[in-house]
Amino acid sequence: MALFNFSNESRNTYVHTNKCRHCNEINSIILDMDAFTQWNKGKLLIQEAFPYLSIDDREIIMTGTHVACWNEMFPE
Repeated sequence: MALFNFSNESRNTYVHTNKCRHCNEINSIILDMDAFTQWNKGKLLIQEAFPYLSIDDREIIMTGTHVACWNEMFPE
């Protein structure tokens, strides 16, 4: 589940909010709207759109799952 809560449109940012599919923790990440639009349309890779985010934060945006939860669900 991903909820898109637009905030502070004058600064061209919004808060991407979703719930981890495994642990149900709510996550909110402030994103640049232009970068999100380019990534969402497939024009940028997520690491190009959001180089300032950690790998863990980018994973939450892409899959809705924390890295630790992903590893717990799919151990090596």
